[in-house]
Amino acid sequence: MIVRILGSGQWEVPAQVVPRLNVIDDLVMTAVHDRDADYLAELLQEMADLIKQTGTPVPSGPVVLSDQIIPSPSTPIGEVADWLQESRAEDGLIPGQARRR
Repeated sequence: MIVRILGSGQWEVPAQVVPRLNVIDDLVMTAVHDRDADYLAELLQEMADLIKQTGTPVPSGPVVLSDQIIPSPSTPIGEVADWLQESRAEDGLIPGQARRR
């Protein structure tokens, strides 16, 4: 899966990392719902770090379409909430497992 972190580039993420991303993604949805901006920033940073540590950077050059795009850790909570609402993302930022509550 190719993931773009806004403002940071793209990484090819191995399939075995996606379940961990989904766990963080569920927590992102909770942080947005609870309007907890500090926790959201921590989670987006954790997600970005995991992608960068486990993924392979996609070389710049020809444009490669991203399978998923995640906001940078500095994205304000209101923008993340709007993004999720506009995309009608019931799965959050990273589709996969159904959201557990």
